[in-house]
Amino acid sequence: MKEPKPASWIQKIPPYVPGTSKETVMERYGIANPVKLASNENPLGPSPMALEALEQTSRRLHLYPDPDATALRKAAAAHFRCKPEQVIAGNGSDEVIDFLCRAYLEPGDEVVIPSCTFSYYRIASLVCGASVRTTAMKDLAIDVDDIVSSVSDGTKIVFLANPNNPTGTCLGREDIMRLVSGLPGHTLLVVDEAYAAFVRRGDFLSAVSLIDSFPNLAVTSTLSKSHGLAGLRVGFCMAGEAVMGTLSRIKPPFNMNMLALKCGEAALADAGFLEKTLRTTWEGLDYLYGQMERLGLPYIPSQTNFVLVRVGRDSDKVCEELMKQGIITRSMNSFGLEGYLRVTVGLPEENRAFVDALEKVL
Repeated sequence: MKEPKPASWIQKIPPYVPGTSKETVMERYGIANPVKLASNENPLGPSPMALEALEQTSRRLHLYPDPDATALRKAAAAHFRCKPEQVIAGNGSDEVIDFLCRAYLEPGDEVVIPSCTFSYYRIASLVCGASVRTTAMKDLAIDVDDIVSSVSDGTKIVFLANPNNPTGTCLGREDIMRLVSGLPGHTLLVVDEAYAAFVRRGDFLSAVSLIDSFPNLAVTSTLSKSHGLAGLRVGFCMAGEAVMGTLSRIKPPFNMNMLALKCGEAALADAGFLEKTLRTTWEGLDYLYGQMERLGLPYIPSQTNFVLVRVGRDSDKVCEELMKQGIITRSMNSFGLEGYLRVTVGLPEENRAFVDALEKVL
């Protein structure tokens, strides 16, 4: 019996590779309760206010959710400092990225992304038949000048993660203004601010503040990390009237389930949880910096909830040995950063367990 034949271009798309799960390590190595520091999840768990909303909403699952996500968009607008009509909600920021690609790309168009960044930008672009051009990194930071010089008449979208994943580096106000001002009007700039809540850099500028001035700008964000809702998938796009009008034409009417809508709204109101998350993250980063310096291991100062550490040898092997010790991290070999581990900031005891295990492995 013949199998259905996929589209000819499907083989060009690299599959997304997630971090190793706890279940995999438990099964592979017989570890009872491994520490997962591989996927940049919130170590505190979900927002308590979101959990309360989850329990209350569970009795209403026989009803359709609000197709316009009205209450969630209003809460997001207050949080991100824009207007509700400038927000569209999605099943995680991945879906929002899909919306943008489907709305603005046609086969043969070009997309520009930094050479070391979130892999889904490439995947979503290729699915729409676009070609992807990569730009240079400068000391593991995004090179704005190379992006501007790489844009051509055929460039429809530029994707920029700020702060950047997986490097943890961040562009300041001057770089962001130079980029938005330097791109032609036909090119949509998508600034992914998934980690913006964690930034400690004083000159950081959220691109949301610029959407009224630049009609070719869209900003994405998520509640996965900062508010502990990675499992519910709550993401947003903020943009001006033209982009919102375009996205509203292709958004499915019930793209978000009721639990995600209600829990996302509640989490955005949980200022205490966000404050605790940031304090835990920043204290954890400072602890890890000190320990890496003690061990003589270079690291990249981070504006996110993770840090890149150079272990000075095959990071795939180091990652494997750490898993045998019950610690899950992420080798960066697949990103072209040979010898680096990406380590999510965990609870204090999890951070100490990582350092102890790394010292044994090395």
